[in-house]
Amino acid sequence: MTPNLQIELRRFISSNVISKLNKFYFENDALLIKAIDVSLGTVLMGCYNNFDEKALTEMTELVTESTFYKEVDFTSSRILSVDENYKSEGNHFLEKIFTSKKARITEMISNEVGIKSETAREVLNFSTLLILSYLKYNAEVASSLKLLLDEQKRDILNSIPPGIKIILGFSCYETVEEKNNSRFARSIFNLFGNI
Repeated sequence: MTPNLQIELRRFISSNVISKLNKFYFENDALLIKAIDVSLGTVLMGCYNNFDEKALTEMTELVTESTFYKEVDFTSSRILSVDENYKSEGNHFLEKIFTSKKARITEMISNEVGIKSETAREVLNFSTLLILSYLKYNAEVASSLKLLLDEQKRDILNSIPPGIKIILGFSCYETVEEKNNSRFARSIFNLFGNI
C-alpha cells in the first residue's frame, strides 16, 4: 500500500516537538501546527514542480551531514531533540527547491496562517529538513517520489492555502470544486430534509 506522505511526515510532529519549537517562537500551538502542515505541503509541491532526480539524490545525501538528521528516530517516528540547527541547515535546501520564490512563499505562509515572518521562515526550514531526512531514510519512497506526489497531489494541495498554491503555479480548482460539492450536498439535504 502506498503511504500517504504528508500523514507519514505529520507523525513526527508530536506535542513535545511543538512545545520545544514554541520556546523559540511564542506562537499559538494550533497556528504552529498549521504552519508546519502548510510548510510540509508547500515543500512537497515545490519538489513536485522542480523535480530533478539527480538534485534530489544530492540533497538526500547532503542531509545526512546535518545535525537535524541525526536527531530523528525514524523507526518510532520521533524527533529526539529540537534545537536551532535547522535554522541554518534548511536554507541551502530551500534555495534549491524554490530558487527565487523562497521569500515570497515565506511571507505568504506568514500571512495565510497568521504567524510571524521569522516563524514561517524557520518552520519552512524545519519542514524541508524533515522531508529530506524522511526521503533519505525511505529510499523506496524517494525513488518513486514523482509518481507518489502525482497520486497525492490533490490531497496535498488541499492542505495549502490558495495564495501559496498560486505562487507554486497551481490553480485553486481543487478548493472551488470541494466548496461546490459541499454546497450541492447541503442543498440536497435541505430539499429532502424538510419532507
